[in-house]
Amino acid sequence: MRLPGEEEAVGLMEFCGVGARDREEMLAARPDPVVDADWWAVTAALVCSVEREWGKAVPSTGFEAWPAVPMGSSAVGLFAGAWALLACVPRLVEVHARRGVPEAVTVATVSALGGVMETHRDIFGRAGVGLIPLWSPPLRFRGTDFEIGRHAFTRAQLGIGDGVSGHVLMMHVPPIGRLDAQASEESVAEATRLFERCYPEEPVAAFVCHSWLLDPGLAEYLAADSNIMRFQRRFDLLPLLPMKDPSEGDREMMRLGLHLSVPEDGPLTEDDLARVPQETSLQRAFVSHLWSGEHWQLRTGILRKPS
Repeated sequence: MRLPGEEEAVGLMEFCGVGARDREEMLAARPDPVVDADWWAVTAALVCSVEREWGKAVPSTGFEAWPAVPMGSSAVGLFAGAWALLACVPRLVEVHARRGVPEAVTVATVSALGGVMETHRDIFGRAGVGLIPLWSPPLRFRGTDFEIGRHAFTRAQLGIGDGVSGHVLMMHVPPIGRLDAQASEESVAEATRLFERCYPEEPVAAFVCHSWLLDPGLAEYLAADSNIMRFQRRFDLLPLLPMKDPSEGDREMMRLGLHLSVPEDGPLTEDDLARVPQETSLQRAFVSHLWSGEHWQLRTGILRKPS
């Protein structure tokens, strides 16, 4: 494994949207193969996991996120995943250029590194990325996930029966501002054009979104013309499958929708709910729904490709 030296690393971090404070702390936490042998091995393993699946669409069996590190980990441990991702940037830029991906899309895509660092600091009060299970960043830095306008899109195989039956784009809503309806529609249209041009061997059958944003229960609390409800109405919902953990949707909404820290498992407590501000309709809806004895659901919806 080769990690970039200080000068190269600073340039790559700036390219990936990492703020000055985080750049300084990340440089100070660069793993050393001798002094930090264990974390060096972890970083190398993460780089290998990216290289092993380089450029591949997510299989129909799914993708497993990089697990969070223990809460008491050193700064080197908290930045191990970030160093692994940074090591992959030069190759990613080359692949995007060869595929004809616009540079603006590449820049927006790798900005996930800076974004997750900001989120990590906001939630945990500590620099790094390690306390958050990383799903999207590893996919972005291996050429599988792209940020195009308001949404991120993951290339994925559609598996039915005995094998791959087609390709879909998994559609995500990064925490980069309001879910503006027009911006959302423009993002989908641009993604359609980009993947037709850059990945013609993977014709897109549809867009698929799996999110708390598609929970029909939100209609009880939010205005019909709100951006979230307008987003919902564009999708055809699949039937709700029984969940092993009924609190999973609660935790996902609290983490991704409200940007607050959550327990790793189990139901949210009174103390957890007391930490939720009551300044927005979504914050009030979140707490009211749980106090009524209900749970928030992660629902899956399908959006047909624009013609």
